[in-house]
Amino acid sequence: MRKSLTAVWLTLVLMLMALAAMAEENTQVTHYLLLGQDGYAEEVTDDARTDTILLVSLDEKYNRVVMTSILRDCMIDTPRGNPTKINLLYRNYGFDGLIECVERELDVEIEGGVLVNFEHVKPVIDKLGGVDIEITNPEYLAIRNILLGKDPNMPDGPGMTHMTGRIALAYMRARATGEGGDFARTERQRKVLSQLVHKCRDLSLMELVGIYNDVSQGMEMNLGPLDILSAFKTGYGLVSNGAQFVQSSIPHAGQFYYDKLNSSSVLNVRWDSCREELHELLDNPTEP
Repeated sequence: MRKSLTAVWLTLVLMLMALAAMAEENTQVTHYLLLGQDGYAEEVTDDARTDTILLVSLDEKYNRVVMTSILRDCMIDTPRGNPTKINLLYRNYGFDGLIECVERELDVEIEGGVLVNFEHVKPVIDKLGGVDIEITNPEYLAIRNILLGKDPNMPDGPGMTHMTGRIALAYMRARATGEGGDFARTERQRKVLSQLVHKCRDLSLMELVGIYNDVSQGMEMNLGPLDILSAFKTGYGLVSNGAQFVQSSIPHAGQFYYDKLNSSSVLNVRWDSCREELHELLDNPTEP
């Protein structure tokens, strides 16, 4: 009898603990995947490698936008259970397969995905007046190498740099900087995107719709019209209310080790640790 009562009490305690954990979960956040196609093609293609994978979390509870880069060399299981590089999932399994795998590993519900050809982002950056970012000497040299030093707006050297769309795109694409590899490259992408979103604070909804129309020519997505409208409404509300922008990446130090897959270098990721850290971030306010 005592054993039976003990089991009942233990069950009740566990249920209360589960309910308490659920009460702390942030349920006012919606997630989208922003994918960037590699290469310099004019249009997006079905066989694209998604070398930019960004989980964009619109958080209405804490009034913030959380941008989490997932590095392209992360090893992840396919929907069929076979290991692969994450940047190959879209090419082999489309939006649905990529979303399924990210949802599985990070325990989030993703509303949909958008694949962007970054060539179409350049005019948007120019339309918003460019971005101002401080660059290091290796970043300056990488930009010169990508553009062959022939751009009339080339910076004179390292330091604070006003970037046109073409310069900013080279900055985001730069890999051979000797400064953190793909970790640093994804950080550069988040810096540019954060500035662009900040610049949108002063725009009207119609002006933002115009910018969307410019970019949408170089997009593929698996969002329906109502989904797009919902994302636009939520995003515009956050931006107009001075939302905080939070940057993160997967994985962090201690959450992976370098490995090989079919003779290719990969990051063997401890997804359970990444999942815990992401939810710790999402379920708690960010200090100003």
